[in-house]
Amino acid sequence: MEFHSLPPQLPDGESWQRNLHRLTGIERGLQIILAMIAGIPISIFVAIASVFLYETVLFFQTVPLWNFLSDTQWTPLFPSKNFGILVLASATLMVTGIASLFAIPIGLLIAIYLAEYASDRLRLMVKPLLEALSGIPTVVYGYFALLVVTPILQQLIPGLARFNALSAGLVTGVAIVPIISSLSEDAIKSVPHSLREAGYTLGLTKQEVLTKIVLPMAFPGIIASFMLAASRALGETMISAIAAGQNPQLTLNPLIPVATMTAFIIQVSLGTVAFNSLAFQTIFTVGMVLFLITLGLNSFGYWLVRRHQTAMTEAIVPTISSNELSHFDPIYDEEFPLTNPRFGRVQTRSIAEFKTPLVRRQGLDRCFSLVSAIAIPIALSILALLLFDASRRGLPHLTWQFITSFPSRNPQEAGIYPALMGSLWLLGLTGLFALPIGIGTAIYLEEYCANTALNRFLEINIANLAAVPSILYGLLGLELFVRLLAPMTGGPSLLSAALTLTVIILPMFIVTTRSALRGIPDGLHQAGYAIGMTRAQVLWHIVLPAAFPATLTGALLALARAIGETAPLIAVGALSFVSFAPPLSWEGVYSRFTALPFQIFNWILRPQAAFHDNAAAAILVLVGILLILNIFGIFIREKCKS
Repeated sequence: MEFHSLPPQLPDGESWQRNLHRLTGIERGLQIILAMIAGIPISIFVAIASVFLYETVLFFQTVPLWNFLSDTQWTPLFPSKNFGILVLASATLMVTGIASLFAIPIGLLIAIYLAEYASDRLRLMVKPLLEALSGIPTVVYGYFALLVVTPILQQLIPGLARFNALSAGLVTGVAIVPIISSLSEDAIKSVPHSLREAGYTLGLTKQEVLTKIVLPMAFPGIIASFMLAASRALGETMISAIAAGQNPQLTLNPLIPVATMTAFIIQVSLGTVAFNSLAFQTIFTVGMVLFLITLGLNSFGYWLVRRHQTAMTEAIVPTISSNELSHFDPIYDEEFPLTNPRFGRVQTRSIAEFKTPLVRRQGLDRCFSLVSAIAIPIALSILALLLFDASRRGLPHLTWQFITSFPSRNPQEAGIYPALMGSLWLLGLTGLFALPIGIGTAIYLEEYCANTALNRFLEINIANLAAVPSILYGLLGLELFVRLLAPMTGGPSLLSAALTLTVIILPMFIVTTRSALRGIPDGLHQAGYAIGMTRAQVLWHIVLPAAFPATLTGALLALARAIGETAPLIAVGALSFVSFAPPLSWEGVYSRFTALPFQIFNWILRPQAAFHDNAAAAILVLVGILLILNIFGIFIREKCKS
């Protein structure tokens, strides 16, 4: 049997030229669209700076700058108006200081143990649990601080108030431990292995190699982790608003109620504030101060990270060639006896005298390893205590009636149905907005302007956006989406809240998507170009499918953060009591709303213990949703790999 194949039909010159022009036009159009998308993070940063600067200028037209800096009272909502920012700043710094004193030693010891002592199996078990600490919504940490940590501390410390800076600082420290441990571990691991081998060659123990070589080399990266964690602690909102209180007073006593800058913004946002009023301008001015502080810390930390990466790239162990070695005078040579005057009289030592210091040094090494290992169960026991208390209080109330009922003044009849539906609405809308913007920005930075000044500028801008406290994004959403764009967004609606959450998670999603694209081997790109594909075709048919698992995982992690946010929703007008659920229609986008984190926040602040049990049950639902998102992301990633 014979098979006759038709000769391939090659396009003529005119068709080929026409097709080339079409592909070139598509390529240019795609690059323009991606460039416009990549400009959105810059626009966000400009919008934040412009909005806060504008309202701050209006504020200082009424309040003298000197009074703002020197006054020792803060009563902007009372008839005797005083605007001493030092009162709020001192409380914020005190909570941050307590958090840092708790988190820095524990986070650093965890990083040392995971990087240098832990086995691969133990590391794979511990790191997801530590990441779970960072993924817990801060309103849950506020519940833990007020209802678990404070009662325990009150048994140990006489005179500790129900609201105090100590509990808020300690639990804020728990929240930032994963930041320090993760970034410090990366800094320690980046130290070249050859430097460790050089230390072992000199006879140093592991502890001596760490303290004399590795940690000094990793010092800039470790300090950067401290700066970034402190920036996060400064901007922490819900823990301070729930546990520290809202009593502004200039004090260094951590046992009494205080008001931080973020707690004051929440306090004002919970009430009714008229646009263009002095109170409205005050929260933006406080936000401006917080923005400048966190921006400075983050910029310094980012500079340290870049400096450390450059130093690790250039770090080499000097070697000595045989020719250079011949110029050194041998110490132990038969031409130079040990009694040579050049060296003086050598004191001989017995074997026992040599062993004694070695045994002592090895003992110190084991102690150092043990101390580092103890930090891990301390962090994980806090997570276990949090989940145990929420389960103990909440499981008896977690019924189908609780999930399907509306809020009520009677705690036995109250439910979470409107809050649950509001959270699901926000999850869908935020993903709809954030995914295309994040993917488009990441593609443009990695594929079209890599290793350029624009890329570095955008990278710094995205890093700064990632460090902006979420409450400041809430104020941006209040000014931009609720006030200025009210005809388009419906004012304080689900749409405004979703746009605000999109702005919050964009930096995180862009970073994870860039990492996914960067992980695609360059050989796949070259293979596509070799068979005549354009850059757009390579992206669509090769790069994006290969990066899909990691991109999806990053998207789910970003959405998990969005669904746990509370402070921005308060700022843009979430309702404390909702007797309806947003309809599943286009009108639902413009509906007023509440959400699970905000419902938890309202119940925590109620004095009745029954509402606290309802808050624990709602926490279990919220944590369950976050767990489902993470498990689904892992399943999709493993399925795509196989």
